[in-house]
Amino acid sequence: MSETMQIPLAARLDRLARWFKRENERPLLGFHIGSEYPLHIYPGCRKHMPNGVVQLEDVVVSDFLADSDRQYELYERTGGDLIWSASPFCGLPWVEATMGCAVIADHAVGSTRSEPPAGFAAHPAITEFSADNPWFQKLLEFFPVLEARSAGRYMVGVTLMRGVSDLLSALYGGENFLFRMHDNPEEVKEVAERLTDYWIGFGRAMLERTPSPYGGTAAFFYNIWCPGRTIWMQEDAAAMLSPELYEQFILPCDRRIAEAFEHTVVHLHPSRFNPVDYLLEMGIDVIEMHIDKGGPTAERLFQTHLKVLSRKPLLIWGDLSEADLDFVLANLPHRGLALNVVVESPEQAARYWGKLVGAQA
Repeated sequence: MSETMQIPLAARLDRLARWFKRENERPLLGFHIGSEYPLHIYPGCRKHMPNGVVQLEDVVVSDFLADSDRQYELYERTGGDLIWSASPFCGLPWVEATMGCAVIADHAVGSTRSEPPAGFAAHPAITEFSADNPWFQKLLEFFPVLEARSAGRYMVGVTLMRGVSDLLSALYGGENFLFRMHDNPEEVKEVAERLTDYWIGFGRAMLERTPSPYGGTAAFFYNIWCPGRTIWMQEDAAAMLSPELYEQFILPCDRRIAEAFEHTVVHLHPSRFNPVDYLLEMGIDVIEMHIDKGGPTAERLFQTHLKVLSRKPLLIWGDLSEADLDFVLANLPHRGLALNVVVESPEQAARYWGKLVGAQA
């Protein structure tokens, strides 16, 4: 592997800080090795986590420690501009679990999902967030244990929090929240408003306990560190909305969330509709967009990526083919651009790194 891929931590932090301000001179490039599915990334969790309904006692923090070490060591051997960090297990729908959703593990697929609380659709009610919630307390268990295990080797950061559209889908069940938007819009607006309060309370309580390495915040397997206190949100279920429905039901919530935190990063998948135009007009600091295997190519997403980079830093994450990488390096502005590419091996990462170096020659 080329020595140029082995970049000291201080240099990576400096590059990420400049990327965050869109002052980087070249694209940043990092790698995710192997599976994207959390139960495959952390196979040790299967020691106690069953295939099926997951109870609180099935989540044993010590089951994740050896895999955290392994992931860190693999990333450091591979190299690149980005920074791997551990976090409370990103494969659990933590917010949904604290709201009473059942958590279901699928070992074959390698992921978990949530199921709506019994009776929610008939009597939708959102309680106030409480840091005493047993599932939230379980999340907090990860921080000191991971910090002790790391002993300064790797950072410990925030986990993913699914946004208001995702929570509506989780609570009402799949696309049923869309029908409820049509049948009872005032109910859904009220639920969304209370979900926003809950989300902000959860996020603030988590950040209070999240370490702040080098004055910033690290973020699970996206390999990003941002200066200041940063929260990470996704709005995958927004893909099922029209622009009108997003404006009516979700936009006010996302705006409130962006205003509630020092920095906010939003995760999106390419889809028929994504709320990029709206997110660019609020206090979102970074937009992360996936390139999915079998989904739109980098060339097809060019105009969307260009639009983001005109206003905000952009992280492109996912299954970039060599053609995707060539297109991105040749056509997208470099300032504000970072790439976290899923690869099968350090050798593939080295080949991709050579493309970056060649593009700068």
